[in-house]
Amino acid sequence: MAEVGRNVPNTIAKAPITFAMIELADSADCNARKSQWLSYGFKDVTPKFSARSTVPSLNGAMVAQGRGMLKDMASIAADWYMVSGHHGALYASDYGRFNTPDGRMDQRRITNEEEYCGFFNEAYHESYWEHAARDSHDAAALPGTPADSIYLRTTDAAPADIASHDQDNPVFDATSAAPSPKGIIISACNTLAYRSARKTWSGYFPQAVIIGPTGRIVTGTWVSNAIASAQMTNESFWRDPQSVLDQAGMCEQLEEQLTANFPKSSKIGFIYKTMLYLPGKPSVPADSDL
Repeated sequence: MAEVGRNVPNTIAKAPITFAMIELADSADCNARKSQWLSYGFKDVTPKFSARSTVPSLNGAMVAQGRGMLKDMASIAADWYMVSGHHGALYASDYGRFNTPDGRMDQRRITNEEEYCGFFNEAYHESYWEHAARDSHDAAALPGTPADSIYLRTTDAAPADIASHDQDNPVFDATSAAPSPKGIIISACNTLAYRSARKTWSGYFPQAVIIGPTGRIVTGTWVSNAIASAQMTNESFWRDPQSVLDQAGMCEQLEEQLTANFPKSSKIGFIYKTMLYLPGKPSVPADSDL
């Protein structure tokens, strides 16, 4: 993140840029990003954890505090949000609904037709995601630690008859009490691959820039490094990305710069004003089939 927020002054006459963070998997990516943002005078407004030098992962012993943080986050206003962790369909068993007649996974149908997706922590991954199904999701019957599960929807909420766990996402909930953020970074595998998730993010935040991978990634630092290395991510971008991206051709330039610094084994894209920008392709509505 060596270049993010270049030369951002923090003076009385110029308000700091605020950010809030949710980490549901490994903390390394979040810690690197937080350290860099703070070094340039950005202000952390994450409830409960803003005074910490590191970003805790909401797993194990941190789940109780994490639930309190997530509840409080719904009432704050941040310029930028960052969410990272596991991301995928409601349950692993959902993917079998889209198998081809010969039993192979139909990736195109999965990303275009899966209705319910979310970010989740390790406890959810080891219990609900691995072992539950739409017709079998009783926590008492699951292995692992379902009581410590955290799942934040990135689509419409799944109905109670197929999902008995909490699905609140405080970044979505904050829209009822705060101005729309300038931007959102969603860092995990396939965060912008699912049509239903793209539709939901762009519906909640039609004026924000929403950056994330459209394929599998090994580490969230891929996302951090791509954003940091883009020439456009200077103070003007972080303070008011709309004023930059509303200029002709600038969305396409941002996509080129992100792609240039992202491993070729995956893809990174972004949504802006309900349009999806992907490497090497014309922009399309965010809710388009791909």
